[in-house]
Amino acid sequence: MKRSDLGIAVVGAGRIGTLRARLAAKHPAVRFLAISDRDPARARALAEQAGADLHSGDNEDVIGHADVTAVIVSTPEQLHTKPVLRALELGKPVLVEKPIGFSLLEADAILTEKKIFVIPDILANAGGVTVSYFEWVQDRQGFFWNEQLVNGRLEEIMVNSFRDVVSFAEKHQVNNRLAAYMLAIDRVASALQTRGLYA
Repeated sequence: MKRSDLGIAVVGAGRIGTLRARLAAKHPAVRFLAISDRDPARARALAEQAGADLHSGDNEDVIGHADVTAVIVSTPEQLHTKPVLRALELGKPVLVEKPIGFSLLEADAILTEKKIFVIPDILANAGGVTVSYFEWVQDRQGFFWNEQLVNGRLEEIMVNSFRDVVSFAEKHQVNNRLAAYMLAIDRVASALQTRGLYA
């Protein structure tokens, strides 16, 4: 699939879903096509604001959109619902989890079996933590960056982190969540070995 062929549907128009929809609408490599929410008025307002051509109070409506190739879910509970199972049946390949929320092991097994590409919460949530690190660095230096510099460095780190996780998953033949955990432990162990236990 070419990046330009990536058509996005967002399930859930709450705080996290709204942010994801707005970012998707601005990104030149994706098309933000549809959004759903339990509150149809909220879904409609966000769709009009961000330029989606479909909004609904029914998740299945947006997941079934002919041009949607990736589904972004905004709460971990949605990984176990009928609409998401429908997305799997239709072969929609990407699910992004809500920050600080994860699917059950049973759901992970199903997603892995169906070869559904999942960006785990530990990776999807890394942007906020990374920017917090940037703030600490700036305070230490007494030098403050502009928004363009922050966004540029954030994108570089997030893209590299994504590639590292996917590469680790392929190398060890595991899903992305397990690869992210394995890579994190590997890096911590390597840092401890390099610095020494009492450095």
